[in-house]
Amino acid sequence: MTSPSLEDLIKAARGRIPVDLLIENAQLLNLLTGEIYRASIGILGDRIAYVVEDCSEGLKAEARIDAEGLYAIPGLIDSHLHVESSMLIPSRFAEAVLPRGVTTAAIDPHEIANVLGKKGVRYMLEASEGLPLKIYVLAPTCVPSLPGAETPGAELDAKDVEEMLGWPRVIGLAEVMDYPGVINLDPRIIEILEVGRRRGVVIDGHAFLKGLDLNAYIAAGMEADHENFGFEEALEKLRLGMLIKLRAPYLLDVEEFARGLKSLKNPVGYLFVTDDVLPDNLKRDGHLDNVLRRFIEAGLDPLDAIRAATLYPAIHLRLYDRGLLSPGKLADIILLEDLERFRVRMVFADGRLVARDGRLVEAIPVKSFPEDAKNTVKIPKLSLEDFRIRAPPGKRRVKVRVIELPPPGGGLKLGESFAQSILTRFSMEEVEVRDGYLDPGSKGLATLVVIERHGRAGSIGKALVKNSGMREGAVASTVAHDSHNLIVLGIDPRDMLLAAKKLVELRGGVAVARRGEILASIALPVAGLMSEEPLEKVAEDFEKVREALRKLGLRDHPYSPPLFFLALPVIPEAKLTDKGLYSVSQQRFLSLFAE
Repeated sequence: MTSPSLEDLIKAARGRIPVDLLIENAQLLNLLTGEIYRASIGILGDRIAYVVEDCSEGLKAEARIDAEGLYAIPGLIDSHLHVESSMLIPSRFAEAVLPRGVTTAAIDPHEIANVLGKKGVRYMLEASEGLPLKIYVLAPTCVPSLPGAETPGAELDAKDVEEMLGWPRVIGLAEVMDYPGVINLDPRIIEILEVGRRRGVVIDGHAFLKGLDLNAYIAAGMEADHENFGFEEALEKLRLGMLIKLRAPYLLDVEEFARGLKSLKNPVGYLFVTDDVLPDNLKRDGHLDNVLRRFIEAGLDPLDAIRAATLYPAIHLRLYDRGLLSPGKLADIILLEDLERFRVRMVFADGRLVARDGRLVEAIPVKSFPEDAKNTVKIPKLSLEDFRIRAPPGKRRVKVRVIELPPPGGGLKLGESFAQSILTRFSMEEVEVRDGYLDPGSKGLATLVVIERHGRAGSIGKALVKNSGMREGAVASTVAHDSHNLIVLGIDPRDMLLAAKKLVELRGGVAVARRGEILASIALPVAGLMSEEPLEKVAEDFEKVREALRKLGLRDHPYSPPLFFLALPVIPEAKLTDKGLYSVSQQRFLSLFAE
């Protein structure tokens, strides 16, 4: 619906003209007073005209809905997420999350920006224009995540960020992952921060810092941070005036955080976000509603939990026209069956009923991406040679620097187990040579290959991996944070070649091969990251991929397969990019062979 004129809104608020819709007999949860009381809500266009206690007799309305005692709260606002991680394009994402009560999302499209640059950000804006889910963008600040360490599809600097901040619905700077650059005054990231500070926009953080370094990072303008794995580290940020964004349940101990928050006297400044939710998790568990539900189950008062997903993010994002059920605010309203279980019965966005009982009331038109966004896997013809590592001449055995994954550990919480699964290190192995090539099988190692797929360099990085768990086969993926080059992990070079060729055919995605056959695959042709299919289809395909990975013995995690992070050169310690083996702590490339 369109916004009414100010004159009509005032007339409707006084009852002088009929409202378009009157929601009667709701139990309104007032986020400012904490009270719950019977109320009726009058809506004109996309705005709330009035909130009347007790009864609605005598009020004129074009249409009425009897809430029958359902609880009324504002629509949910997710202040930090990556739509690309759902593997859905924005219109399909809206289909999936609107019935769960999410009416506003502030996205960081740095995944597609690493593939298509500013053009990718613009495509996300165009694909989300006019949706009942209101999508805003935080301009990516770290594309690539670490300049010089990998080959992305594009690179963004301060001028690019300033240009994007001038586009409609771009409201701030996305997560500033280059925290070493901030505290060490790297000119590139400092210039980007100065653009954001000059414009007075939201600046989102992403840091693993303490003490004076954390003080310096916050002083540079960072307002909030979602990288909170333990309550003590989050508490230090909160004490320093930084908002903390909490993801659940895959990356933190919800009970620990609920206990910690309850131990403080009326704390404010914590927000619930999703960050990354893969399609199978989205279909099974939900989205921001799942975060709320988990915290309420862990003992957090529903009032506090709902504030953390409505009022607080609205203030943080400077979106002052939502986050409360109040006259003049946007008519984004959820009707809940109960507060404890957070069961969503009806969702209103911009004054219209958009979902009832978990289903959309009206279909959302699918907004496709242009063809050039589906032609991003630009790889020359592949051969078996690309997936074998040639040994130095005349050697029968050779010492090799390998990427060692931590051995599986039992009894760890979800967040701890994921962190353990991606925190690699270097170790040395003596590997046999056969016919001039390394024989990783002699040591139970897997081969890892990262192929530049943006058509810029044609470079290929190769390494060996210890403790992958793989017994056979191979997996290839164009989902490989953050530059999203083609990453292939395998035991058999022939299966590696087969899986990689399958992805070229699919124009991106994930493919699993074993014994000369494709076990499972998911096509993600939009930037090699997203599908234009609905959630049900994408989730089903990805579930089959996960099952196939387990058949090969590859380790998995509910949050994300660790494979997706083996090429990310900002997470300690041992990584492989298209340019070679990279030491995160030393910030330099290392030789594959021992010197």
